[in-house]
Amino acid sequence: MVERWRKETHYFNFREGECTITLKYIAILTDLPIDGDVVCVDSTAPPKVVANMSGWQHFIWTVTGLCPLEKGDHDADGNPPLSKGQVSITWLTAEIRRKHNPQFGGIPLTEESSERDKDIYARIYILGMIGGVFFPKKSNNLISNSWLKIILGSWDDMGNLSWASACLAQLYRSLCNASARAMKEIDGAIFIVQFWAWEHLPWIAPKVDPDKEWGPDHPLRHEAYDCR
Repeated sequence: MVERWRKETHYFNFREGECTITLKYIAILTDLPIDGDVVCVDSTAPPKVVANMSGWQHFIWTVTGLCPLEKGDHDADGNPPLSKGQVSITWLTAEIRRKHNPQFGGIPLTEESSERDKDIYARIYILGMIGGVFFPKKSNNLISNSWLKIILGSWDDMGNLSWASACLAQLYRSLCNASARAMKEIDGAIFIVQFWAWEHLPWIAPKVDPDKEWGPDHPLRHEAYDCR
């Protein structure tokens, strides 16, 4: 698919003609909203407000309730949790699991948990979706701290952003970069390319009977298209 991508037109070039992934398809596939404000990411480092924390350390603590160490601490992959303006998703999820998993001495997250704990858990979950699903880097583990500024906003502000258009723009850029002759890796929401190819190129799609695999009582029957 990358070899057939033309960065001049943002189209896949086949012998039968040209076609491309559209904004409507992104919305159908992922259930992300199309309407809304443009997703703008601010990479400016926040000012230092606490003596023993950098600006980003304090900002991450405000969003997640966790304070990553810039030196001496590492995640399961051996990477520092905070490095060069990026935070480790592996470290974040491990710390949250340790905080709320009874096996590690944590307190389970329940309906009776504080609103602060629920809020932190939800924001980290969204951060993981951003950095691991819709806007992943080539490392598939690190996410830019710039996203934290959006995640820290109000729930209404986050819900009023056009996430589908941002996802499509990032995917187009990833395909354009990967189409360069010397490039050997690709980032972005590549699962969209895979599902789009299965949908439009039936000779490479897996043979699945939706009525057999997804009965009327299946819990995912009415979920987003890519879930099915």
